Amino acid sequence: MRRARFEENRQFYAVVGRLIARARVGRLTQEALARKANLTRTAILNIEKGRQQILLHTLVDISRALDVPVTDLLPKADSLEIALRDKTQKGLEWIKSSTSALKSKEHDDGSP
Repeated sequence: MRRARFEENRQFYAVVGRLIARARVGRLTQEALARKANLTRTAILNIEKGRQQILLHTLVDISRALDVPVTDLLPKADSLEIALRDKTQKGLEWIKSSTSALKSKEHDDGSP
């Protein structure tokens, strides 16, 4: 059973995990990152998938292991995914499809 507070923040952890994975790919394997950050490969996998909450000191350890600033592993304040983290899945899908359609239309029209 998942904790209620984690459910509210699951999208945040998913974004953090994707940022970690993006920074890792091409540099280190999950196993190598786990060794450098004193974690298990399973922990890295779960963090990258957003299934595991990450403590601040662990995030710092991961950023050091990847040799990237810790801020590169945090979502930007204006991230659509973070701004919408409390919305329903159906609502998120509608918003994302709507914004994708707008971006596509702007691209087709030659607008910026």
